[in-house]
Amino acid sequence: MAKKKENNTKVSASTKRFSIPKNWLDYTFFALLSMTFFFLVGFVQLKHQEQVVMKVEADVSVDFDNHFVEAADVLRAMTLENSLTIVGKKYKDIDLKSLEERVESIKFVEDAQVSADHKGTLMVEVKQSKPIARIVQPYGPHAYIGSNAATLSTSDKFTARVLIVEGANTKQMLSNSYFLSDTLGRQYFNLFQFIHNQEFWRAMIAQCTLLNNGDVVLLPQVGDYTIQFGKPTDLEEKFRKIEIFYKDILPSKGWDRYHSVNVKFKDQLICE
Repeated sequence: MAKKKENNTKVSASTKRFSIPKNWLDYTFFALLSMTFFFLVGFVQLKHQEQVVMKVEADVSVDFDNHFVEAADVLRAMTLENSLTIVGKKYKDIDLKSLEERVESIKFVEDAQVSADHKGTLMVEVKQSKPIARIVQPYGPHAYIGSNAATLSTSDKFTARVLIVEGANTKQMLSNSYFLSDTLGRQYFNLFQFIHNQEFWRAMIAQCTLLNNGDVVLLPQVGDYTIQFGKPTDLEEKFRKIEIFYKDILPSKGWDRYHSVNVKFKDQLICE
């Protein structure tokens, strides 16, 4: 009886030695599946690189009613004023990053993204710079101040209806680094941005006059009075006082009652 038990044990061991583990089959299946997937991806990528450009489409955003850049401007920049050919080239021979940099060299373009689909179309998505104010000089060039603090040259194609800025320091503002590197420049930019970002102040304030001592005088859209703003600091507090003047004082006293409103001093609103 003991010998028979020993033979059964050997048979069982021999059978186990030649069985195929179930998890080995799973590993094999997933390995083949992965190889197939990577093969297909490589094939698609290779086919994509061999695709020939059939056309170029430019989508220029006009989110802020800007019309500084047209599709024709984008195409000219991409082809270096039509000196280079894009249509007819293979994707592998085109540097998309280089094309984006060419489009972004247009002074009114803030960002450009170039992509290629599987049908041979190069698509260019262009985001225009958003002007928030216009620098006006009596004996010098005018310019826009962009929402990214960059200075933009004016355009013959479109005039943006934005805040007018004139007076001292306007020449320095033509430098692209002024609003980012200069302390007073950053304060000016924060003021211009504050006015532009709020619909009420955009409608009420027409112009900022900058004085030599750094003070700001605001001129309204309606009315024959000035707002002595002082230094471009404490914006929330000063505009809160101006709002009191517009909503509480003017309706009761009349629009022709005052010629000057002074908010430059802390906790004071002086109407003269």
